[in-house]
Amino acid sequence: MVDSQPGQAPLPRDFLAQLRSREEVLVASRGGGGSGRVRMWFAAPESGFVYLLTPIFSLKAQRWLEDPWVQLTVPNANASLEGVVKRVNVADLGSDLPLVLERFAMAGAATAEALTWMLESGSHLLLRVGLEDT
Repeated sequence: MVDSQPGQAPLPRDFLAQLRSREEVLVASRGGGGSGRVRMWFAAPESGFVYLLTPIFSLKAQRWLEDPWVQLTVPNANASLEGVVKRVNVADLGSDLPLVLERFAMAGAATAEALTWMLESGSHLLLRVGLEDT
């Protein structure tokens, strides 16, 4: 299990339970270039965090790097919350790795080695979403 990280705490279990029944999450972000809201595939393991994988050149990735605030919304449900993203690598995943690989296999991250290559080559960004831990 992944422990709370500095600046992050796990998301509420009731929110995650609603999210796990979905294929996509709506993610709102803001940054110097404006704001946006996109549908994304995600991984939501038992650790209580949500993982997002995106090409690093995307506008949303640039927003997340500038401002870690995000709002997650469960599609077609009355559930949303604000959180913060933290850039992570394969070594940070711990027991979350198998589900992350399963959920992002179609994006090219079918193995730990493939995901490591994607992140180290600079083509993709893997982010962990949690609550802001003050």
